[in-house]
Amino acid sequence: MNRYKILAFTLHKTKLKELESLFVEENILKTRLEEVKKSVSAEGLMYLGTCHRLELIFSHPSPEKIQDFTLKALQAFHPEWNKSKLALVASQVAEYNGEEAVNHLFQVASSLNSLVVGEREIITQVRSAYEWSHEQKLTDDYIRILIRKTIETAKKVYTQTKISDKPVSVMSLACRRLQQWNIGFDTRVLMIGAGQTADVMVKYLSKHGFTKFVIFNRTLKRAKELARRYNVEALPLSSIYKYQGGFDLLITCVKSARPVVTEKLYHALIANDIHKNNSPAAKQDKIIVDLGLPMNTEKALLDSGMVRSITMKDMKEAAANNLTERKKEIAAATAIIKSAIKEFSSDIRSRKVEIAMREVPVKIKEIKSAAITSVFQREIDALSPGSREVLEKVVDYLEKKYISLPMQMAKKILADSGN
Repeated sequence: MNRYKILAFTLHKTKLKELESLFVEENILKTRLEEVKKSVSAEGLMYLGTCHRLELIFSHPSPEKIQDFTLKALQAFHPEWNKSKLALVASQVAEYNGEEAVNHLFQVASSLNSLVVGEREIITQVRSAYEWSHEQKLTDDYIRILIRKTIETAKKVYTQTKISDKPVSVMSLACRRLQQWNIGFDTRVLMIGAGQTADVMVKYLSKHGFTKFVIFNRTLKRAKELARRYNVEALPLSSIYKYQGGFDLLITCVKSARPVVTEKLYHALIANDIHKNNSPAAKQDKIIVDLGLPMNTEKALLDSGMVRSITMKDMKEAAANNLTERKKEIAAATAIIKSAIKEFSSDIRSRKVEIAMREVPVKIKEIKSAAITSVFQREIDALSPGSREVLEKVVDYLEKKYISLPMQMAKKILADSGN
């Protein structure tokens, strides 16, 4: 397990300002990650970016030999940063190596490391992050088997403990805050983003009686897929400045290195409301729920007093209360993870043997070919057709046995050493 290394930037250790600055635009993300992988000579890399974390999961034959690993990775990810900025962010990373890296990822997928312990969305986010990283040709076989075991372990935690009973998530905590403000069911909701967070938020609000949704997204196809499930309207994000339907509640959770909701956009969205009501009072009681990291809303707008808002920063206190309620189940989940790590150690050893044994069939076939066509060619040519046929059957039989025997013996040795 020594080949695994994780650089984790989360609200547990990384300040919100620095965490927000880490995210890069989607159109350059693949290129930056390729540079990160190259900068530390990693064989595999997986990128996990959610509403409140950014993690880089590495597969490397000997990460301990790379001097200044974290600084090199950060510099490749953000080449525009100066030395002081790099040092500042590097000082706020949680670095995990070997078994502790595996333990950390198992805890992440099981929601033990989440801002809200017990929220189940993270297991899907981990799976999706792997699939995306694999599609970009960033991962290797060791990351594949790590994620396979991670998902398997997280499922056990959710089914064999009560960690996710009465499920709570960042989205549900935000919805609770909205309920405290007594917003009506006729509230006009604008949703920016059509990912998993948006899906959960629309589902949650729909379940509680809200029906007036308009979903904006960069990719209209994805917005339409989400809108179709809830029978609501979908529009391209590029058209949002022209939208004249107004809003009472705006929810945003998109990956963007720059604010999406600006003062300019806010005034454009409420302009028609003011015109209809012929009163600036129409500006009042607008709510923005920003679940993005980095924050999707311009700070100046949130600080202006023009809107009420819910941000990831506001969620921390509610998340702490949730953690207290779930402490009993954390011990049970930790025991499952500990057992899974032991199993995974055996999986890794078996995989190393399989990789090492890949050459065995090739080498045996080479020996067979040399014996028939060179070493014993004269003797074989002197045999009768019937004898040659019997010899070929014997050689083929021995070839199959010799190919399978080393693997069987190696697996038996591994099994015996694990007992």
